[in-house]
Amino acid sequence: MNDSPRLHLLLSHFDDGEPVLKDGLPEEAAAEVEREPPAAEQGPQDFWEEGGDPGDLEEQRWGVLAPEGPEGDRLLALIRPLMELRREQQGGHDIQIYRVPPRLSPADAARWRKANFDTQSDVSTDLPRYQLLLGDLPQMPLSVQQCQSSDGFVGRLCFREDREYEAYVDKVLRWENARVSTPPRAKFFTVHDGTAATMMGYRALMKPGIDILNSRQQPVEDLGNMDSPSPSEFLEMARDPTPTMLFSVSHGAGAPRGGWKSFEEQRDRQGALSFGREGKLAGDDLDDGPFLPNGVWFMLACYGAGTPDVSAYRHWLEKLKSVGQFGGNAQAVLAGLPAGDTPPFIARLPQRALANPNGPLAVMGHIDLAWTYSFEERDSGKKPVNRPGKFMDIVRSALRGERSGISFRQLVRFIGHANQELSDLYDLAEREGDAHMVDKARLGHLWMLRQDMMGYVLLGDPAVRLPALKTKPKTQAVDSAAPEQAKAPLQVFASPAPVAKAPTLPIPLDQLEEAIGHLLAGELAPKAVANKFAIDRAELERLTDLYRKAGRAALGEK
Repeated sequence: MNDSPRLHLLLSHFDDGEPVLKDGLPEEAAAEVEREPPAAEQGPQDFWEEGGDPGDLEEQRWGVLAPEGPEGDRLLALIRPLMELRREQQGGHDIQIYRVPPRLSPADAARWRKANFDTQSDVSTDLPRYQLLLGDLPQMPLSVQQCQSSDGFVGRLCFREDREYEAYVDKVLRWENARVSTPPRAKFFTVHDGTAATMMGYRALMKPGIDILNSRQQPVEDLGNMDSPSPSEFLEMARDPTPTMLFSVSHGAGAPRGGWKSFEEQRDRQGALSFGREGKLAGDDLDDGPFLPNGVWFMLACYGAGTPDVSAYRHWLEKLKSVGQFGGNAQAVLAGLPAGDTPPFIARLPQRALANPNGPLAVMGHIDLAWTYSFEERDSGKKPVNRPGKFMDIVRSALRGERSGISFRQLVRFIGHANQELSDLYDLAEREGDAHMVDKARLGHLWMLRQDMMGYVLLGDPAVRLPALKTKPKTQAVDSAAPEQAKAPLQVFASPAPVAKAPTLPIPLDQLEEAIGHLLAGELAPKAVANKFAIDRAELERLTDLYRKAGRAALGEK
């Protein structure tokens, strides 16, 4: 079957694993989208000092957004050790805490931001660009996360039990300064269940993405049994102790054919990874054994990260049903969509993974229905254009050791591109005085792309990153036949004859090397390291640069 002109959905029935929208939707269905121009309030402009180091917490700052009232107080108390660590890493500056009311619309979230976060009453250097949101979607609205993510590095912690918050915080603290002997790796796992959606995911995203990374000397493992995908294969892969950037594509489990029996059942099971007829991987299937230990997981599946209060696609799908473009599967898709009468929620699978002491440090996933729009754009007026690069930037950033908020922003920035294009088209229609002059299909495709991209969220502290590689202490080889050489002092930098005099160091060599190690690993802000070791910050940064260049030269880098 030629599936290129169809719109595909990564959603399956929970009971039998069959895709809910097996044959997709006709491409022209996008023209039926009832669109509204993107509100200017929803897209704050960048206001941080962009010339600074995005990974430096002292420059960028780290803050917390908590629900109002006793619930927010409780959550703040649970993450107190993490707040103390981040305060030290940002040079002792106090952690800014913002209290957020529940159930804000996108427009309300933008107004909250203006009144409480970006007041513009002074310069913005003290505003935290790294922002950790606390709580589930009813207490900490999705609209706030989307609004703050427009220019910040934003993540969310949401668990069912206090001990899960404590386990996650303990894991972050335990791995913040740890080192590993094997460099982090990338793994791509596709559930090859034979459906059109996952076939397109592999052909248009996974395979070309793997080729992109391999061409840049970043080896990627291409995983997933082509004939018989199964949860056991996935779990076996995830037990590898090597810190891993995992990228997975699968259907997410939606409602069974008879519908959910209760909200509790839906909250526990919706968004589980579907392996077709071979079963599912739900939150309750995870124990405390190794599952992607200290890694980062990007999960592309419907409801993989959670379920919103009202789907962005409900009215459009209902309209398609009414005009006969949806076929017999309309009710099956609509059954899994929230209608506003049940609370929104973060999915249980990423919750259990993050709460696992031997689990990942961050999970990136989708809230709402996940379409193939995010990697297969259709607004060009010709055949669909594959765009795997926007996702590969996430992988490359994570493998470079950048903080998860920075890695996730590699994807978020494309929302701004779509917003700008939509605004330009609506402006053209206004200036020309005839909205019909604008290509409705193009508008529909851009709207779908924007909505699909906005559904991705980061779960976990945005300041975490894959553990760094251990560095071996530098030693000078001594010839056993020349014992007099052993009496000579070791030189910091090797040089050809005549031997250069060792530089005068401001502090003992072992202390200096420890201080430089903190800077290279990004564990502490430069000012905090300088204060801790009683060394001038400029001199410390100069010596760190020398140390880095010498090490690279020793490895053959020119």
